[in-house]
Amino acid sequence: MNVTSVNVDGPVGTIVAHDTGEPSTAGGALPVVLVHGINMSAAVWNGLAERLAPERRVVTMDLRGHGSSVMSGPYDAAGYAADVLATMGALGIDRAHLVGTSFGGPVVATIAASAPDRIASITALGSAVSAEGAVDVKAGLAMLREVGALDFFRGFMGQASFAPGTDPALIEEAAQQAANGRDVDVIAEVVTVAFSADASDAVAKVQAPALVLTGEHDMTCPVPAGEQLAAALGTELVVLEGRGHMAMVEDPGAVSAAIVPHLAANDGT
Repeated sequence: MNVTSVNVDGPVGTIVAHDTGEPSTAGGALPVVLVHGINMSAAVWNGLAERLAPERRVVTMDLRGHGSSVMSGPYDAAGYAADVLATMGALGIDRAHLVGTSFGGPVVATIAASAPDRIASITALGSAVSAEGAVDVKAGLAMLREVGALDFFRGFMGQASFAPGTDPALIEEAAQQAANGRDVDVIAEVVTVAFSADASDAVAKVQAPALVLTGEHDMTCPVPAGEQLAAALGTELVVLEGRGHMAMVEDPGAVSAAIVPHLAANDGT
């Protein structure tokens, strides 16, 4: 898979994007833009991108406050949505499928609600209308400041982000990507905004075909939250057996198998 990295002039600073370009066998397949959740980066999509790239153009990016992109806020769904649309514009993508994981789900819903002509379909993986109350944010932030970002993510992700029995190397890699030298104040604001957000208004306006996936062992956005989101989007929930919140890292093949038919069915919509 050949990937080109591009610095995009985003609304609050540079967004680092990664583009596989158009495959020679793409035909009528629209591009797919993969949107990570909070305390992740574009790298969480590597396994899935490898599986999708032979058939269609795949774009990922580090949203503001994450990875190699600008650390400036605001860190709300509207801000992240603006980063995605700026990236699509810079890469000349008029219309695409959107796939968002965790808080990326509300982000892609926000885009579909505000720019419906740009979106062919959306997929939300491990997402919820609202995650308020899902975790004790105050206690978590106190722990973050006490132990530092890397040890905090090692503990949190090991307990809440992955299914039981996940390879510890995957958990360590995810923790390293989440910490990534980021200032704890940035992380604290990112977490506070996400866990107090409510995407109900945006979700209610989505007209694009939608798919909702949730890992069986997702503790951050559990199955009932996925069911609520699916109902609000007028679709049904697909449960990924044996998987957790980071299903795209744990088993990109299973995620690919679930979304490829959805993408293909809506290339012409």
